[in-house]
Amino acid sequence: MHRLRRSLFWAALNVAGIGLYIHFGMALWVQPGEEGLPGGPGDAFYWILTQVPIAAFFLLLNLGALVVILLRLRKTREPSTLYLWLAIAAVWLVAVAYDHHKAYRVISPEYSLSRGRHVA
Repeated sequence: MHRLRRSLFWAALNVAGIGLYIHFGMALWVQPGEEGLPGGPGDAFYWILTQVPIAAFFLLLNLGALVVILLRLRKTREPSTLYLWLAIAAVWLVAVAYDHHKAYRVISPEYSLSRGRHVA
């Protein structure tokens, strides 16, 4: 029962982390009508100061959890926590991919530095 409670707490913590990651990422998503426009000069700083620490914290937390799960798996041969870990990792990958998709900017050629020049 104690192990189940820990697993549920760890899963809930990850869901909260995914929510935070998406919440902070929404500020950088391309707004309707702004497709093709370049992003602001502070976008990279915002990303580094908000989303990178969240992702790094949960990456380290989840890698540590994976080590514990694998060590315990050698003793118990019960893979249910490993399956939960894989499911949480998949949700993280989907969340990061979705955020990247929403924030990706295809900048129109009119904003290019080489506008009017032919690049060979």
